[in-house]
Amino acid sequence: MLALTPAQHALTRRFRLAVDRAFSVKGSGLVVTGTALGGRVAVGDTLWLSGQEVPVRVRGLHAQNQPAQQAQAGQRIALNISGDVSKSDVTRGDWLLAQRPALRAERVLVTLEQDQRLKHWQPLHIHHAASHITGRVSLLQDSLAELILDRPLWLAEDDRLVLRDIAARETLGAARVLALTAPKRGKRQPAYLHWLAQTAQAQDDAQRLVLQLQQGPLDVAAFGWGRQLSDERLTQLLDEHQVLTAGGRALSLDNARQAEQRLLQVLAEYHQQHGDQLGLGRARLRRMALPALDEALAFLLIERLQAAGALHNSRGWLHLPEHGLAFGEQELALWQRMAPLFGDAPWWVRDLAAELAADEAEVRATLRKAAQLGHVTAVVVDRYYLSQRMAQFAALIRELHASQGGASAADFRDRLGVGRKLAIQVLEFFDRSGFTRRKGNQHLLRDSGLFDA
Repeated sequence: MLALTPAQHALTRRFRLAVDRAFSVKGSGLVVTGTALGGRVAVGDTLWLSGQEVPVRVRGLHAQNQPAQQAQAGQRIALNISGDVSKSDVTRGDWLLAQRPALRAERVLVTLEQDQRLKHWQPLHIHHAASHITGRVSLLQDSLAELILDRPLWLAEDDRLVLRDIAARETLGAARVLALTAPKRGKRQPAYLHWLAQTAQAQDDAQRLVLQLQQGPLDVAAFGWGRQLSDERLTQLLDEHQVLTAGGRALSLDNARQAEQRLLQVLAEYHQQHGDQLGLGRARLRRMALPALDEALAFLLIERLQAAGALHNSRGWLHLPEHGLAFGEQELALWQRMAPLFGDAPWWVRDLAAELAADEAEVRATLRKAAQLGHVTAVVVDRYYLSQRMAQFAALIRELHASQGGASAADFRDRLGVGRKLAIQVLEFFDRSGFTRRKGNQHLLRDSGLFDA
């Protein structure tokens, strides 16, 4: 891209036409005119009209006042279009776009080229293509600034804006768009200003991508719109930089490794604090370790860790490989005495130790290991159910969710034939584990993949 002239560079972008006129021609229908800022267009293409966000078809076109089959960036173009749109729907400042438009920009970060020194929060007239609005400038550092627009604009990165004084008597300078959104907090922090200055110096799409990825997860569609990249070029760019993508978001490999270490760290801490639990469901692990990360990306990282053997999945529970690997010889002997005593009802540690005439501490330690191995589940401290029984309870929750949208303590108690206190203990355990969540008196299904028999 560095070898391309500005005109050649514009041809590699998506098609954008800044509409300045719309009129009807007898026998032809609706015609719109304007200047193409990027890309190419041909007869038969489908475009999007920004003001209405509806698709239109190109029936015919003129480029530079001559009939043509196609036209390109830099040319004055007239497009005869058809679709669910009329002349009254099109106004000066609308756009015809190759792809459905993203959200309009209201606060943008720019680098200024000043003919006269601007003042902080100075009101301005702002001209962009065929649009003319007012706004204010918030000075940041050196030539970096934020423009607060009184009316949103359809902008892309590197678009140029003309700035005039609020009396519209003189031109004060120009601005080049660096980012289509501005953070609500922290934009004056040295680290962010340094990043923004680097963005201003970036020479091509690849450098912009690297800088964007430094900021964390990247909205792929927003980046493609900001750079006005074709789908093919966007895919190529992401492949070249070996980013991880899921759910429309992208993450650099460096950030992915840091996030994976955070997942392992949180799980290790959970094992240390909850030795009587096998592990965490993936949704709960994401909420605990990476609450700000998009769910699809977090789940992709978990899958990577599983594929690498750094995480194990036992019936929906994620745990470290070394967590509860196997019974010791004495633990196995004691467990073999315990196991036949477990039926549909739960056991308290103290009661089970008395039944076996065994040391209570040894019974507690063995049950913790049995829980780590997935044989039993502690619904509260020192009270254990067989895991198969918990899977039956979970199946009942799923059934109640399907039939009535949730489960109450009374529903659960009546269906199981247990006391209210035990029913509440089981339901609250399901809430804590992330299988359900409480809303009022109802317990709603949250992560159906847990407690699968």
